[in-house]
Amino acid sequence: MPGDTVRLTLALIVKNEERCLARCLESIRGAVDEIVVADTGSSDGTVSIAKQFGARIFHFAWTNDFSAARNFALDQATGDWILVLDADEYASKELASEICSFVTGRPSVGRLKIISEFKRNSQLLRSQTFVSRLFPRGARFEGRIHEQLVSSLPRKNLKGELWHDGYLETSKSDRNVKLLQEQLRSSPDNSYFLFQLALEYTSLNRPEQACDCLQKAYATSRLDEPFAPNLVVDYLYALMELKRYETGLQVLQKAEPLLADFPDFYLVRGLFYMNLIRSNPGKHGAELPQIEKSFNRCLALGETETYKSVRGSGSFLAQYNLGLLYHVFGEKEKALACFEQASALGYEPAGQMLTKLRY
Repeated sequence: MPGDTVRLTLALIVKNEERCLARCLESIRGAVDEIVVADTGSSDGTVSIAKQFGARIFHFAWTNDFSAARNFALDQATGDWILVLDADEYASKELASEICSFVTGRPSVGRLKIISEFKRNSQLLRSQTFVSRLFPRGARFEGRIHEQLVSSLPRKNLKGELWHDGYLETSKSDRNVKLLQEQLRSSPDNSYFLFQLALEYTSLNRPEQACDCLQKAYATSRLDEPFAPNLVVDYLYALMELKRYETGLQVLQKAEPLLADFPDFYLVRGLFYMNLIRSNPGKHGAELPQIEKSFNRCLALGETETYKSVRGSGSFLAQYNLGLLYHVFGEKEKALACFEQASALGYEPAGQMLTKLRY
């Protein structure tokens, strides 16, 4: 715990989280002095689990507004500092220790490194992003959904990891779709909410609707907005899935000068050219060098903490796909070298390709 002079409150809002709440609370309870849980109507064992961890339980009537619920939880906290988590997240030991040190320093907002598991084309991947979750008492949240912390304090990234597996559960996506549609009724051209709605449609495996939202968001956004790099990347994946290659080429050409330091952009660029050439080798075969160029650019950039990024975009995912390219064109030694490097980083499909090529 932080100590006698500084008290830290963990604040959560929950509803029917018995699957994961104990894991969350167990991961962090040694680092906090108080646990505040605002329950918005659980009908399972959520409240009972929270009580087992000594949490102070409060009941909040859900109003379709995440900020209202977050701020209600903050109002119940008695600590000098607040840590906000979701029930489907859990802290690494390194993060728990780092939090204790952080709150004894100068007032600032701690941005936690969230590692989220998600699926793309049936493949389990992990993304990494930093989110403001640790702050001195007094800050507030704004936004009906995908709420943001409002504070004038400087923001600092913490190194420890906060793991999140909620994207693998789609049970909340229908609720989120309704909230985002309601938000868009009052601001139909808001590119951020259109982008978030697209993410929900992607989770629900509704690619046409996801792509429509991404197209509208791309048309109305400024590419210097914080979420714009991920908007571009997701739009390119959607266009590739729906085989809308001509539009994709236009997006690539416009975005590349602005995303020259983003490995995720070059990963999707390489995959896009792969699929483009397969769709019509006679027409697009001259673009073949763009595939190798893209994956090598990923590796030159390496992994990034500047953007929300899929882990491996600057390392094993690029190595693996570069290996596939060399394999297709009979360059076995180059392919083996790529698969060996990707496999050494723990990427299982690369190990499978090594076995296939060696035996």
